[in-house]
Amino acid sequence: MPLTRFDTPGNLRDAPPGSPFYDAWHRKIDGLIDNGNVGSGGVGEIYNPARKDVDVIAERSLVWMGFPRRVVFDHRDDRPEAFRVADLRTEEDREKQEEYLEWRAIRQDGKITKVTFTTETPEYWKLLFEEEPDTVVCLYRNLVGDPGVVKEDLVDSAGVYDKHNPWNTTRGIVHLNVISPLDNTLDAAVRLAVGSAGLRNPHSLDNYELQENTSQPPTSADPRVTMDGNTLVRRGLSVTLREPVGLYIAGWDDTGWTKPDGSPVGNYWCVVRGRSGAALRVEYEVPKEEGFVVGDIRIGGRPIEFGGQIAEHVTVMIGGIAGTPRP
Repeated sequence: MPLTRFDTPGNLRDAPPGSPFYDAWHRKIDGLIDNGNVGSGGVGEIYNPARKDVDVIAERSLVWMGFPRRVVFDHRDDRPEAFRVADLRTEEDREKQEEYLEWRAIRQDGKITKVTFTTETPEYWKLLFEEEPDTVVCLYRNLVGDPGVVKEDLVDSAGVYDKHNPWNTTRGIVHLNVISPLDNTLDAAVRLAVGSAGLRNPHSLDNYELQENTSQPPTSADPRVTMDGNTLVRRGLSVTLREPVGLYIAGWDDTGWTKPDGSPVGNYWCVVRGRSGAALRVEYEVPKEEGFVVGDIRIGGRPIEFGGQIAEHVTVMIGGIAGTPRP
């Protein structure tokens, strides 16, 4: 049978049982994926699992590096500058972290003490605020670690939830907010996946050529989702996003990172929301008993001075499934 209801990213249960938020979220995802039957020359299709049933034959995670590829291109000969630029996160300068991964570094006495990463989308928080505003205020307080957050901080002059509020820009981080040149939104990611069905002859281009020969910007995420989705559709398969639909932190690799004494680092990663392998919010922080902070850790012999040095080792994903239509 078709899917009864789209679940929340990471199966989160932020709203109380019975809240209208859950039905509203289902309608949101159903509308994003549209009516299904988004075909590619009559070969395959992107389908809506809430309206159509298929026999699933494969699942695939589309994975890419979280550090913004555009910044690497723009500062290929100056890596410290690339890391500095990518770390900027203000209300005015928020266009760099565009790979559906955003982060914020906290410093004390000039050294980084914690870096928080998120792939949570603004659509989730906007809809949750519309249905459960008090819940959102409580979540903000817990996530940014400040009991002083109030509802008025999170809205614009018209009383509408503002994803660029100070607790999600200059004073904290809760979810994605980049809007230029690409939107870090679930809407954009789903449109990318659905639109992959209409791409013609992508098999003749590799990842780099796809970006150089089309209007697609030089990101890691866009060509990965576009090429992989279209490849499956061209094989005559029915393809959709894996439930629960969302953008996730797939993993991280701290191999070779060292403590101040030169020994390997411990496991300083903490999944705050979601789960390991499909996390929505992750914090990197050294326990106090270790006697040093994140800024004392070395990657490739260089101390961590920017959150982007860690982001370069974090991967992001969106899940997909493919199958054949049932009679």
